[in-house]
Amino acid sequence: MVQPHNIAVVTDSSSCLPKDLEEDVDLYIVPHELVIEGASYRDGIDINPSQFYSLQSKQNQTCTTSAPKPGLFLDAFKQAYLTSDSVICLTLSSNFSATYESAQQAVALAKQQLPNLQIRLIDSQAAAGAEGLIVLEALRQAKLTTSVEAVCSKIDELIPKVNLIAFVDSLYYLAKSGRIPKISAWAGSLLNIKPLTEMTLGQTRLLAKPRTREKATDRLIEIMKDRVGTNTVCVNIMQAQAFRDAAKLKIRIGLEFNCHEIFVSEFTPVMGAHTGPGVLGVAFYQKTITAPTSTQ
Repeated sequence: MVQPHNIAVVTDSSSCLPKDLEEDVDLYIVPHELVIEGASYRDGIDINPSQFYSLQSKQNQTCTTSAPKPGLFLDAFKQAYLTSDSVICLTLSSNFSATYESAQQAVALAKQQLPNLQIRLIDSQAAAGAEGLIVLEALRQAKLTTSVEAVCSKIDELIPKVNLIAFVDSLYYLAKSGRIPKISAWAGSLLNIKPLTEMTLGQTRLLAKPRTREKATDRLIEIMKDRVGTNTVCVNIMQAQAFRDAAKLKIRIGLEFNCHEIFVSEFTPVMGAHTGPGVLGVAFYQKTITAPTSTQ
């Protein structure tokens, strides 16, 4: 065994991060399960976002999803224990999924099987790109200190500051999933709208009902400006088979905002199973976080 020396971060595959960031050696991603026409896929392992959305578009159907089983979280903890003596586990909002409960069960098992491993479980109260930004900050803070408490304190400060705003290309998948009852009602009379939706602190609400992608994008930018002004921001642009739109949005945000960091990620299939291809959105927060004091 390698001598433990650092803090590892465990999360679930509902977070949206670019591949190069997902490959951080201190990050362990636990896959959700996607079931399409009776076939089961481990998110990000057996199927990637591009493959999923291509399949979803061709078949024009929804699929079912399930939270990672406790055993998968436990496996991640065991892997992390090979090089780390502490783990911070960040999950999808408990309001959206049973993922947090599954991780809780895994933590209880780990106390018995890995008694020397310190684990802190945090409900990110977020999803997709917002969860990705929180995970990324946890990774960065973990490299600056050996204090789990210091990292968790910074993450607790960040969680209420992260915004997520996105719009879908079609109401078909949302209506069929039944995840947002009001959407089902709109689907019968407002087939052409591109609902601009916000997810914050585990809650979802409608912000606007533009009728074109261009108007939805303009409104998204307006809301960002209202919230951050000229302050420095970190931005995660999410897209589901909307590569060109995401590239254009990245350029526009780069020109109109003071970006400390900006990148594009693929919208997680765990969420996309209920929203369909064509999703475009941003997760962002004002960069006001300072590094924790090193204990080394």
